[in-house]
Amino acid sequence: MSESHETDTEDNRVARFEAALEELEGIVERMEDGDQNLERSLADFERGVRLARQCQKALDEAEHKVEILLGEDENERPEPYPEQ
Repeated sequence: MSESHETDTEDNRVARFEAALEELEGIVERMEDGDQNLERSLADFERGVRLARQCQKALDEAEHKVEILLGEDENERPEPYPEQ
């Protein structure tokens, strides 16, 4: 895989993470306002849980990559996670 393709993929992951986090923040603000009906609140809650899990997974992957990069085993290299 070429370096530019890896960078594009990494850039896409970062963009998806940032978009998910921004959407999650919007959901939290709407729910904190308390002006939504129950049905809308439940839909937002469901979406928020999915987004939170997506963001947590991305953070876990980044943490794993950092651990590898800071590790002492020079033969171990970070592998890209499969796209979902």
